[in-house]
Amino acid sequence: MVNKSWKSNPVFISEEILIEILLRLPVKSLIRFRCVSKSWRDVIRSSSFISNHLGRNMARYSNRYLIANYPVDPSTVEPDLCQYNLYSSETFERCLKLEHPLWTTIGRFEQCLRLKCSLSTASRCVIYGSSNGLLCISDSDVVTQSPICIWNPSIRKFRILPQPTLYHLDHYCFDTVLSFGFHPVLKDYKVVMLQCFDVVEEGDLDVKIALGVQVYTFSTNSWKMNEVMRLDWDWKPCAKCAVLNGVSYWLAEEVSAEASVFRILSFDTGNEEFEHFRVPETIANVDGGLYIEVYKDSICLLEVDYCSCEDDDGGHIYVWLLREQSFILLQTIVLPSSGTCIPLGFTMDNQLLVEVLEDDDDRYQLALFVPESKQLNRTPILLPVHTRSQVHTYNESLVLLDDERVINCLDSREYCEGLYP
Repeated sequence: MVNKSWKSNPVFISEEILIEILLRLPVKSLIRFRCVSKSWRDVIRSSSFISNHLGRNMARYSNRYLIANYPVDPSTVEPDLCQYNLYSSETFERCLKLEHPLWTTIGRFEQCLRLKCSLSTASRCVIYGSSNGLLCISDSDVVTQSPICIWNPSIRKFRILPQPTLYHLDHYCFDTVLSFGFHPVLKDYKVVMLQCFDVVEEGDLDVKIALGVQVYTFSTNSWKMNEVMRLDWDWKPCAKCAVLNGVSYWLAEEVSAEASVFRILSFDTGNEEFEHFRVPETIANVDGGLYIEVYKDSICLLEVDYCSCEDDDGGHIYVWLLREQSFILLQTIVLPSSGTCIPLGFTMDNQLLVEVLEDDDDRYQLALFVPESKQLNRTPILLPVHTRSQVHTYNESLVLLDDERVINCLDSREYCEGLYP
């Protein structure tokens, strides 16, 4: 029963107090509260509110999640093309199965009609970066026609990027990798496309390796092509890229070298400068693997060594911090003796994410390793066996809510018809 005195004398809340209340709410509630009134909608959609809401979530480590690809039966006739789930970072329960209209059977069928290719060649969706609630997604094998999207699954909106300009060279592009991140100085999101080419110079029978770099800027919705750079060494890039303060870092292996030789390749999206340098052989010559990650606001290499196992441990992970093209050993992580651990990255509170394969099991399981206490906390999250495991940290946000160039994921039919006329 409604109190008549309250109805005739509604409580007044100032805009400042209202904003403070709304800033504490999760995205799902804020999306619903846009329908309360025009003033509430204008507040929630304002760029200042979106920025402050994100900043509060980041500072308080609230509304945090993990995104991981899930196991799929390879014999499935029509497997999901977007094979990711959103998990709570506290309970590790599945909160949402991520679905994107372009990486569905209908969406990919429409794309294959436009490109005149077989549906069997449809590539799975891969997340190439996570930043401020946005995901950069594209095909697992990026080609010229591959769509690239910046997607906010919290509000179910995305922007599809324009196609980059092609390099007009007598070359063969044998690999393409992407990175995505936020530049804190420019206050803009950047996508970097790194393309590797085989180039034959006139009068030279040797095949040279060249790199082409293109940068997409979110605010201008456009690509910028940089000059092609020739290399005097053949290389194989690491699939994962680490992004810190607008600089993308790749770990690359020299395939022509007799021993394992690795290099760090970096591209600064601010000054658009490209650098590369060798990793010391004392770090690179390992059997367990070498991984590049962001740890405590620094770029680091994780050197996994299973050969130095003692009776009471399962090997070591050496954390090397990058400092001006040199590396400093920060700490040594002793792995548990049971099972095989493969590092996948770090959480926002600097816990190590690892993929664990038990000695008596054929299932891969996600676990969190706390270096200080040396505890390995297994989660109920299962990881794929037949494909490379991917785990990303994710902070929900309202970014893209005020963007006029976005498409609503719920309008999948309208989206497909508009994209593929």
